[in-house]
Amino acid sequence: MDATNLAKNLIERSQNILISAPPELQGDNTGSALALFYTLKKLGKNVNIEIGDIPEKFKFLANGRPASAGNFVISVNTEGKEISQMRYEKSGKDLKIYLTMGKGRVDRDDVSFASSPGQELTHPRYDLLISLGNQSLENIPQNFWTLPILNIDNQSQSENFGEVNLIEAASSLAEITTNLIKSLGGRDLFDKEVSTCLLTGIIWFYQNFRNPKTRPKTFEASALLIEWGADHQEIIQHLYKQKNLSQIKLLGKILENLDLHESKEIYSASIKESDFKECRASPKDIAFVFEELKFHFRYLPNLLILWESHASPAITKGIFYSPDRSLTEKIAENFESASKGAGVLFFSKETDLNIVKEKVLNIL
Repeated sequence: MDATNLAKNLIERSQNILISAPPELQGDNTGSALALFYTLKKLGKNVNIEIGDIPEKFKFLANGRPASAGNFVISVNTEGKEISQMRYEKSGKDLKIYLTMGKGRVDRDDVSFASSPGQELTHPRYDLLISLGNQSLENIPQNFWTLPILNIDNQSQSENFGEVNLIEAASSLAEITTNLIKSLGGRDLFDKEVSTCLLTGIIWFYQNFRNPKTRPKTFEASALLIEWGADHQEIIQHLYKQKNLSQIKLLGKILENLDLHESKEIYSASIKESDFKECRASPKDIAFVFEELKFHFRYLPNLLILWESHASPAITKGIFYSPDRSLTEKIAENFESASKGAGVLFFSKETDLNIVKEKVLNIL
């Protein structure tokens, strides 16, 4: 049985779970830890998270929970319940919190906690610790060393201190966590919140896909997370403070629509007039998108982008990018075109994007 299935089995037979992330938080471990926290809550687990001070640019992922350093948060699952009144009472060493229920009731399993590093978490009978990105057992508080440990890491020098060690040195923590969540419940577990956390981790780890470590399966995982609800434009706004929202939306739309033609090793995307309108973008924004995608595809095979141009008369325009010059020459020979570097801009009088795409694929 592989490590992912062993990890799945360990989680499934555990009810009270603590997630421990390193105090030095960045996008990959923050996004992964929060995605796992939200997922395990959705599966009905009693889950707490020990996490450091979340950097400002990643706080949009936390939704007010779990807490930053110096805080302690009590989280109550209110699904199917209504709280009509809340008050607290401090007496001597005790602090009591009273919830008046308008609908339903709160049980012990509905309550979880988030704490700063170094504080001991109190929860009945922890039966699993998930270590996320801690290279050594010494990074985990000693009072948790006796628990069964699921060790998730992406560093080759990581110590195999877990009962199960899910370590992939060539991947981001977010990719490892994505595969683990898939094994726990498949598509149903990936809502907007979880998918956005994971895509944030991937984008941060691979420097918006410009890192040489970026691989085809990384891009495919990202496209899938966007399809499942990840808010690509929100991520880019928070991480990189891009000003042109229309271009960001258009880039996200292309990432969402991208298809892989495996036999020819070609990725393709088509942009309709309705897509431009939805993104409040125009064909002029294609240049920005293409420059971004060139970075995305430096380590991938070939890229084809087609879009509707409502000039008079209406035509289809396209860009084909490939490190193989013989392929770009085939496009230039069969369409009116202009070449620049490893790319070729071309157009067709045929207005059906699917027909143009098939013609291009047949030529190549």
